[in-house]
Amino acid sequence: MPRSKQVHAAVELSRPALGFSVSEDLGHLQVAGVLDRAALEAWQRIADDGDWLQVLCVDESDDHVRPADVLDGDRVRLSIRYDGGAHAAYVFTPEGWRSFLLGERAPYGVSVVRLAFDDTSFATDGFVVEPWVGPPRPEMPPEPSPDTGPRRQVRCQASNLMAPRSIRPWLLKGEAPSGSVGYETWRGIATDMIVRSLPTELYRDDTVARVALSGQPPRRIDLGEAPKKPDTFALLQRAAAWVYTQGSDIEVRHTFLTSELAREWSPGQTFGAGLPVRLPTALDSASLVYKAHLRTGSKDILKALADLRKTLSDEVQKLMQQTRDLSAGVWRDVAVVIGLNALRAATDMTKVPVDAGKLSWVYVMVAAYVGLSYAMSVRTNARFLNASEDSRLAWRSKLYAFLDEDDYKALAKQPLDDAIAAYRSTQRWTTAVVVLVIIGLLYVAASDAGLLAERVPTGSAMSNPERIPKADVCWTAPMAA
Repeated sequence: MPRSKQVHAAVELSRPALGFSVSEDLGHLQVAGVLDRAALEAWQRIADDGDWLQVLCVDESDDHVRPADVLDGDRVRLSIRYDGGAHAAYVFTPEGWRSFLLGERAPYGVSVVRLAFDDTSFATDGFVVEPWVGPPRPEMPPEPSPDTGPRRQVRCQASNLMAPRSIRPWLLKGEAPSGSVGYETWRGIATDMIVRSLPTELYRDDTVARVALSGQPPRRIDLGEAPKKPDTFALLQRAAAWVYTQGSDIEVRHTFLTSELAREWSPGQTFGAGLPVRLPTALDSASLVYKAHLRTGSKDILKALADLRKTLSDEVQKLMQQTRDLSAGVWRDVAVVIGLNALRAATDMTKVPVDAGKLSWVYVMVAAYVGLSYAMSVRTNARFLNASEDSRLAWRSKLYAFLDEDDYKALAKQPLDDAIAAYRSTQRWTTAVVVLVIIGLLYVAASDAGLLAERVPTGSAMSNPERIPKADVCWTAPMAA
């Protein structure tokens, strides 16, 4: 027999004892009472086996004794400790199971629960329940719950009357087992937890637990207890799943359901007792209202998408116009350079004397004009692109948060990125053209200024044309034959 089953069997043998009491927290079981000899022997066998369990027995004098040495009629206290695995709960008794389920945090931090007193299995949306065989071991952590649980929807005014932290441990997955003590205990507590998740507010009027329902008219009624029948539980499961698990508009669905519950509530009926009668029609009506809400929201989304398309088209047109303007400006400047060279060529052909030094300054000024004009255009366009990018970030978080990343990229980001890429490509080509033009102008200017002319040695004949001797020209008539 597994050690967990031995402990459970010893607890069951101890239950008939006079003054019997049992309490269990995760990792610690306490049993007390005037145990008979069979129960003491069972505890002694568990203590002798050692292993991963630590058994401590204390008699009426607070002395540590062996369970087998306890005198008949003496009251003893047994403390059984063990190290539980991370993200798992190990429970020996139904009392410990109930204590675990009612814990403030315990049901929401485990992925597996193993029971020593039950051999059936079932699963909730938060954890899996299995029979306990073998020593405790760690498990994988549970999936993180979104911060949109019942406590975000239900105002809780009393510390001892709270909605659950999350709805997941109270929703059944799969089929319900039959004849399971563990499942029936869970179902009873899950019913209470779901009932607390449906109203608008939980509060106490002196010692009476009450709820408030927002609606027309608003209601304030006693909480009461919901029937623990299977059909009522199935109805509560359907309502809780619809409100908390079927999309992100939890607050909207919760508000619609509470409004429908308050609409035709029978006076004098407690909330728990009235749910089996009122909840089916209220849930159907809330579903219809929510569908109408979605259709209205779809119209708003279509209008937002149309606005996005118009804004996106305007931005792309601005980028394309900037691209055309940048290209046109560069070719305009190139035309100025071509005109200047045409003027130079015309003066050379007419042999009109031109001051080369002054002409070189004209080339320098034209080069400066071309460079500054292009730099100002690029700088202006860069500032526009930065402002456009900041505006896009504001769109994403403020106006179009309803679009996921893929849709937003396809509808808005990719077209603008393509337009920016076209502009960047044009800018690279025009920059190359402008740089070549400026280099050419500066080269011609330097050539005209004589900075690139080949130096001739001083005193040579070529440096002073007047020193070149003139050849005497002599013409002799031909002699007669």
